[in-house]
Amino acid sequence: MADTPDHVVVIRPEPFGVGYDVTVEPSPAGDTFDKEYPTFAGARGYARGLRLYRGWPIRDETGEGVV
Repeated sequence: MADTPDHVVVIRPEPFGVGYDVTVEPSPAGDTFDKEYPTFAGARGYARGLRLYRGWPIRDETGEGVV
């Protein structure tokens, strides 16, 4: 599994207004990293872990703060 810098971790509000979605775009072949969190802190922590472990940049679409 080769990691490419073409992936980005995206944090966005849940479409129904409850919680946050964290997705990797484009989705890596064979892996699913998408998760839902009830709090921004949880979503941010998971996104930071992916940035640290995989080297993928984070794009925050919530407008809630610094990632």
